[in-house]
Amino acid sequence: MANKPDSTLNNTSARPVTRRYNKNGKRRGKFAYAAPLGFFISLLAVVGVVAIVWLGISGIRNAMDVSDMHDQFYYYLEPLMYYTPEPFDNAATEEQDAFLNAAAFRVMQNEQIRMLREGDESCLYAVDDNGRIAVPVEEVETSYEILFGPKAKLTHRSTEGSVEYSEADGCYYVPFEIPNTGYRAFMVSLDRTFSAYTVRVGFVKNADVQLDEYGNEVPPTEEDATFFQTYTLTRDKENKTFYVRSCVNE
Repeated sequence: MANKPDSTLNNTSARPVTRRYNKNGKRRGKFAYAAPLGFFISLLAVVGVVAIVWLGISGIRNAMDVSDMHDQFYYYLEPLMYYTPEPFDNAATEEQDAFLNAAAFRVMQNEQIRMLREGDESCLYAVDDNGRIAVPVEEVETSYEILFGPKAKLTHRSTEGSVEYSEADGCYYVPFEIPNTGYRAFMVSLDRTFSAYTVRVGFVKNADVQLDEYGNEVPPTEEDATFFQTYTLTRDKENKTFYVRSCVNE
């Protein structure tokens, strides 16, 4: 006679409750909270990745933010803007009288500012009979490098109607006054792409500058400009300074 199947094999109620099985006969997991814990860890990983991406984007955005640098760039470019240079592709390999005039003007302007701030009526430079200051060649060279970089070449010479080079005296004779170009420059926009800065400048005729009811100048707008120039500057990674690289007319 065939043996009857042992009913206790299918009778889960007869199986004792152990650490391996529950009272319903279902096998307990080795780690009861493994699935929830795994899900939680996965969720944290996703959140972490999203946070890292967001921080990266925010960091890049903040690094490119130049909203507080408008004045800095305006005063840096002011000596060059006074002389409205012809368009150029690389100031390090090209030369214009406007470059030399701007470098000399920058020295003169710094001395005027020093005298005003210190209340000093005596100029640090010798003054000739024409009211020009004698700026040592080395100071003009340094000013030129600050504007156009250490690779920019400066050929010492006189420029028409502005600075006079004297090899014998080892100096430039520079007019001690602001040049009247007939135009007023103002910044339209400033943008940055990694190490390159793009500055768009508008030029409005002095006669078109408006005054408010208190006699203060009304800041010109883009619509007031007669023409525009866009300057590109590059940032030196080593000394954290920037130099004028190129300029285009609009």
